[in-house]
Amino acid sequence: MFLPALMLVATSLVIFWKFARNAVKVTSSHSIEKMTAYDRLKRISGYYWAIFICFIFMTFIYSLAPEYYFIFFPIEKLHHPLINQTGMLILKIAVVWILIAQLQIDKELYKYSRDIESLSAMELIRYSEKRLLSGMLVLFIGLVTTITNLIGFVLVFISCLVYYKIFKTNRNLENWN
Repeated sequence: MFLPALMLVATSLVIFWKFARNAVKVTSSHSIEKMTAYDRLKRISGYYWAIFICFIFMTFIYSLAPEYYFIFFPIEKLHHPLINQTGMLILKIAVVWILIAQLQIDKELYKYSRDIESLSAMELIRYSEKRLLSGMLVLFIGLVTTITNLIGFVLVFISCLVYYKIFKTNRNLENWN
């Protein structure tokens, strides 16, 4: 049950960050998204969302309906307690990484909210977004290490390609999806 709980925390940090931030009062009372017209959920690649949803589905099938887990082509040779515990450690690191990335995005948005149209401000925010996507990539790697299967390895490979395409090419920020 720890694995679905960890995925719920990660999902909450990615999707419901705006509400969590307001509950904890990490920033001032003004909404950063209102000040900057910035929507962090739309800035994450659509491919990453699809992969994230696949991993959520995979986690809940693995934990709650293991009789259907065969559809992901499990690799039994890699189901070893040491490998699984290493994957859980990677998952915990990924959750902390995502939390730090969200805080960093908030910090950069608040800091540059008056000058959000400038190129330097957008580059700093893009760097923070890269941290968020890196955290999601580490989350994917942790999941495939914990619950090893062929579909998971393919999804991690695709997410690495998407990450490379997003940040290693000189594409415009509007062409992310």
